[in-house]
This record gives sequence, structure tokens and C-alpha cells, in this order.
Amino acid sequence: MKELKSKNSYQIISEDVNNFVKAKLENYNARGVEAKTIHDPIWGSTDYSEWEMQLIDSPLLQRLRNISQVGLAVLTYPAARHSRFEHTIGVAAATKRLVDRINVNCDDFNIKPAVKNKLVLAALMHDVGHCFYSHLSETVYGNLKDFMLLKDDIKKIYGIKPKAHEILSLIIVNSDAFKDFFANSVNYPNKGNINKLCEDVGKIIIGADIVEDNRIESYQTAIINGSFDVDKLDYIKRDSYTAGLALDFDIERLFTKIKVHTIPIGGQIEHRLVIQANGVTAIEELTFCKIMLFSYIYYHQKVLITEDIIKDYVQALLKLDLINTYSDFLNLDEPALLALAQGQGDKKPFPQYGNIDLMQLANNIRNRILPKRCLEISQSIIQNIVVEEPGKKDELERMLKEIRDNPDYDIKTLDVDINNMISYYTRSNERYIAGFMSKFEGGTFNEILKIRKNLHDVLVDIYESHNEKVDFDVFDIYFVFPSVVSYGTPGEKNVLGRDGKLMSINDFVKLEQWASSFNAYKWRGYVYVTSKINKEYALEACRTVIFEDKIELKELRSFLKF
Repeated sequence: MKELKSKNSYQIISEDVNNFVKAKLENYNARGVEAKTIHDPIWGSTDYSEWEMQLIDSPLLQRLRNISQVGLAVLTYPAARHSRFEHTIGVAAATKRLVDRINVNCDDFNIKPAVKNKLVLAALMHDVGHCFYSHLSETVYGNLKDFMLLKDDIKKIYGIKPKAHEILSLIIVNSDAFKDFFANSVNYPNKGNINKLCEDVGKIIIGADIVEDNRIESYQTAIINGSFDVDKLDYIKRDSYTAGLALDFDIERLFTKIKVHTIPIGGQIEHRLVIQANGVTAIEELTFCKIMLFSYIYYHQKVLITEDIIKDYVQALLKLDLINTYSDFLNLDEPALLALAQGQGDKKPFPQYGNIDLMQLANNIRNRILPKRCLEISQSIIQNIVVEEPGKKDELERMLKEIRDNPDYDIKTLDVDINNMISYYTRSNERYIAGFMSKFEGGTFNEILKIRKNLHDVLVDIYESHNEKVDFDVFDIYFVFPSVVSYGTPGEKNVLGRDGKLMSINDFVKLEQWASSFNAYKWRGYVYVTSKINKEYALEACRTVIFEDKIELKELRSFLKF
């Protein structure tokens, strides 16, 4: 942490965040807070000690009550109104249960009370850096210049790529204001070196391993931020439960099969979190539930377009300097964010692209007035594609001629793999979609804005060719290509065989193929337009701009309402 804290990128952001933490905690009196039992529909009743309640009752964690766990999915799944606060309580409850269960499961290893307290502290603070609409806001502030530099510094130092909110959580926990509050107001047992404790908690949150006395205590990080961590266990259960989806996995079996295993690494030893081989079915269920959550909730087409409207809104606020610090992101809850549109009138944050009406956008979100799909891009709309590349066709035909002319020809004598050659020449839809996704998915706001501008310009030409009036601009067009789904690191050796050897989950369940198949067959990209635009004309523009008139599509009206 010392190296990270010395970086200019860290210092710039941490100064701003420290001011936020100081302002939040300066009037909070933790005295008189007592231990409590909290009841939860996911984990049942859980006891929380005095020090845990002092944190839970603090304004830092209470602000999470006003941050939606699933962002704007509540507009599609009305019952999914839970917040980051409930999730945080759930992760802490799951941590307590898992630590206790590991101590039962292990004959030669025991997680000490001091480590358990540290893990519960990490659980309580792991989402404290979340801002309005959860992951949606981090796609904005996480791409600001200073934050991008900080991400690069973390990758260079720790070799990891944490999420933006995890980085803010690390900074909050290691701020002077939080450490002063923790030292003077929280009755944490045997505090010892608070700097070291907060550094460890921060590293756990971002997914960096703890190293102590020549021991790599990777299990500590893995419990909070790993392949089958308590964060996933809670949000998969909670999000599906509140949305009313019948998704479930055998959490009791998972808990009974998790252990800490000691392995030698060079001159060190590592205490690694593992699951016994006969418990892998629980991981399979967990992964399947995560896949379905993305399909049903996070990547639901109405959720995606609502989030894109908010991204336009927030980018406009940034451009108008109505939001200009990281503490602004942390201070704003969702109602306060939408209220910022008041009094902005006809201000144009992006004059080269048209007029973005902030009040209209805010009202559209409140009243769920959304653009309509004019294009859905998926495997199902693309015909079989043959992609020719110079020389490949001639090479393939030469090989096929040799085989036809000589029935006894030994294919093994070919100097290339004919199957690979055929695959190279005739790409499947799956391969095409993979390439198509990599071309467009995950683009920055400005990159996507340029694509929307191209669509707009082609649409203008189409309208003019029909002698029709143009009364729309770029902000009446939405281009939504979500990032592909990641399912962790299935190649990591964290499955313990009966013979004591470590294997990967991939040796049992082909999670990488599952993810690849999902991304190819369940992934959807969309283009939406407001009621100002003729959807038939918009579809014609999409053929030109997105597909460049180079591929054959099925009848798109089979997939959309026209």
C-alpha cells in the first residue's frame, strides 16, 4: 500500500474522498450503540456486535440505503427495490457463517478471531465506495482521467484490475478521516496497528492477497473477493429473490465443502481457499444462476436502455460542471441526482450533437418513458456467413482436390490441419458474433456518441430522400452494446481432489465454454430510437452504419414490433 499511496493519482482522489468521509462522520456519535440481532430473508437472524453496529449505524453505511443494488432494474422488476445496505448486511452475515464453517471443515487450520473480525470489517466496508445506481455510476467516474491513471497504477503494483467502486472503498477505508473515526469511536477488539488493519482490508476489497511472515494468506481475500466469495453468494440469492426469479443453488452444500488448504510456493507457504471436488456441483449451480441473472435482469433490454439514458444525463451534468468531484458522486443519492436537472433550461452540454434536455431525461426516468428498439443484434438475426481471405480459398481447394483425386490419401500427411483451415475459411455465426462484439462492446461514451452521430447523419439523408422533415437529433438515438459477461477464473487451481492434489473448476465443469456459449447465443446488442424517428428508416440506417451492408440478415421484423 505504501507504493500505491505515493502515486499522484491516488493522492489526488484520496484528498477529495477524505473530505467526503470527514464531512459524513463529523457529527456522528457512536456512543450508546449496542449489539443487535438483524433479521434478513436471505440469511435469517444474525447477531452483530457493538463495534459492527457502530459501523452499520454510521452515515457512511447508512447512505447505502439510498443506492439501488440493481440500479435501474427496479423499473422492470418492481419488487427488486433492495439497496446496497441490505446487500452489505447480507455479505457480513455470510462471512460470519462461512468463517465458522471453515473452522469446522478444517482439521489442521483455524481462522483466528482477529482474522474473522478483519474479514467482517472488509465485508461491511466492501461496497462503501458505491455511488448512485451502483455499477452504472462507476462506468462514468471510473473512466475519468485521474481514475484511469489510478487503475493503471494498481494494475502495475498488484497485477489486478479491480472495479471502480472497490477502489473507492479502499480509499475510504484508508482515509485519515476514517482511521481517526475508527480509532476513537469504534470499539473494535484489540485494534493494534490501525494502519496495517485498514491496508489489509483495502487490499482484500480490491482482490489483492495478504502476505504476512512469509505466508500468503490468499484465503482472506478469496472469502470476500474470489471465485466463490460471499459477495456473489449474497447478490445472486438476493437479486433473484427480490426479482421473483426461481433461481437457487445449494449454499449449504457449498459451505460444507469449502476449506483452507496449505500449499508450498517457493520459499513461502500459501493458505488457499479451496472447494472439495465433491462440492463442485454447487459451483456449477452458482455459475448457472449468475448466467441467468445477467440474461434476465442485468442485460434485460429495458434495463439497458434506462441505464443508457442515465449515462447521457450524468455525462451532461459533468459537462455542465454540476458534478465535478468524486465526493459529488459519493454524496449524491438517486433522488438528488435527478433533481439536479431543475433550472438548467436549454443549456447544451454537447452542442455539436444536438440538444439534450435534462429535465425531459429526468422525467422520462421517473415516469419510465423509454425509447423503442429498432434493432436487436444477436445470433438469431444473422445468416450463415462465409468470410473469404486472400489465398485461403485456393489453399483449401488444393487440399480438397488432392483428397478427391486419391481415395487412399492419408490426411495426416497434410502440412496443415484441414479442420482449422475449413474453420478459418468458413466462420460460424458464433465466431462472427464474437468478432462483432469485440468491435463495439464496452465503448466509451465519446466512442458510442460518434456511432450515434453516424446513425443520425445517415437517417437525415434517408429522411431527405423521402422529402420528410427532420426534427430529431443524436440524443434521440441510443446504441447499446453491453460488455461480454465474465465468470471469474475457472482455470485457477482451487479444487481439492481426494488425493490432495489441486485442480481447476475447468477440470470438472467447462465454465469457459459456458461463458463463451452465453456470450455468443444469449448476448444482445440494441439500437433504440425515440418516437420522433420512423423505426423503418432507423433500421435502414442500421444496416448501413452497423453492418456496412456486408452481411446477410434474416427478416428483422420477426424479432421486433413494427
